[in-house]
Amino acid sequence: MIDTETVAQLQQKLANEKEAVRSRLEDVLIGLTGLDVSNVPTAHLIKLCRKERSTNLHDDGLRLEKIDAALCAIHTGLIGLCADCEEEIEVGDIISDPAESRCRACREHSRYHHA
Repeated sequence: MIDTETVAQLQQKLANEKEAVRSRLEDVLIGLTGLDVSNVPTAHLIKLCRKERSTNLHDDGLRLEKIDAALCAIHTGLIGLCADCEEEIEVGDIISDPAESRCRACREHSRYHHA
């Protein structure tokens, strides 16, 4: 399991990345649509990204969704548990990408079945 200090560091890293990705998405969406999306809830912003045809916008929307889910996992005390099988995710994988929600086995299974 991940110690409290590491969780706090991961939370800060995720919060910083969320701010950067969200800002980038807002800028692109404002440019594309002309709408001020700066006060739009994150879930709605993600939905807006799915409607656009830009691959980068779609990818950033998916990343924002993963970051938001990881922050929720921290808040609920589920950080480090696989979203699929509920086994522990290796600490190194979480340190590498704090938004990782699956263990290696489930990532491999998903890649094999959804490729």
